[in-house]
Amino acid sequence: MKNKRLEERRKRIPQSVETYVKRSFDIVDRIHEILISQGKDQKELAKALGKKESEISKWMTGTHNFTLKTLAKIEEVLGEQIIYITMPKKKTERPIFNVYKQDFLMDASNNIINVKGFNTVIKSNSKYSVNALD
Repeated sequence: MKNKRLEERRKRIPQSVETYVKRSFDIVDRIHEILISQGKDQKELAKALGKKESEISKWMTGTHNFTLKTLAKIEEVLGEQIIYITMPKKKTERPIFNVYKQDFLMDASNNIINVKGFNTVIKSNSKYSVNALD
């Protein structure tokens, strides 16, 4: 049986805190993954960074707030990237709808106000690009 008080408190945790905790554990998991793949342990990482093993052990609990500088040093000594940043795709052109002139209605300002077969109103200045075909 779940503790109701605990569940109520958990519901009040802001999404940003949940995201922070998840990212912290993701970073630690990635460092562990690299260490395992290289056949190394925390003691070797500590030595390479010039830190005490106890400090690295604290970092690896998943609650350490890594700075970018620290992450860069870890990446340097391990020779592998820890965090991958993807750039957003370039904005593509608006979706194009080809419609025949008899299938749409225009208002006095030449905005398309309705297209036969669409449940929503499509205007010329909307997120869609509409080509009128004869």
